[in-house]
Amino acid sequence: MPKSEAVTQVKQALLANAKRAYEIRLQTGNGGNLSGRIPGADQIIIKASGCSFDQCTADSLVTVTLNGEIVAGDGLPSRELATHLLIYKLRPNVQAVFHSHSPWAILCASLDDAIPTVTLHARSKLGRIPVLKLSGESTTANLPAIEALLTADPNLRAFVQERHGIFSFAHSIELARYNAELVEETAQIAWSMALREELALSPERDA
Repeated sequence: MPKSEAVTQVKQALLANAKRAYEIRLQTGNGGNLSGRIPGADQIIIKASGCSFDQCTADSLVTVTLNGEIVAGDGLPSRELATHLLIYKLRPNVQAVFHSHSPWAILCASLDDAIPTVTLHARSKLGRIPVLKLSGESTTANLPAIEALLTADPNLRAFVQERHGIFSFAHSIELARYNAELVEETAQIAWSMALREELALSPERDA
């Protein structure tokens, strides 16, 4: 496939999934980011910083080498670029990365060191969903912890950074978004189950 055609396909897929994520409120406002690897090139395309998923256009996407050099596009790439690049370097089979500040996942991540996979679907599709407890957003200072997490589990498909959100990665941006949706759904169910159990055991429940 010619590179120009590959670039067009990656951009179209990123834009479609950005808009879908906004429509289902997996990400609101102008937060979150997503990227895709250009087949046959050591380059990725990533959402520009400060652009809402809902307002993404081809002009809102930036092409960057795996070394972080901007080669095409206006604006600056997302400030999560370093995390995206690390995932691509550690996982040659990964073709896309999706990140969202999804509320249920962030809420549930405050409970433990992993999101409980309380449904059979989540357990079969995702396995473990670890919580990475880091201070601040994902920056170069956090890369060693992220690298250790991915190295420890070669089958890891997603993780949640405490107080920050979901990172999901797969062989397509569609699957990366689907997995992020599943993390958010699982977190909502896990939190609701925990709350129900707490209320059932509360001595004040029938007071």
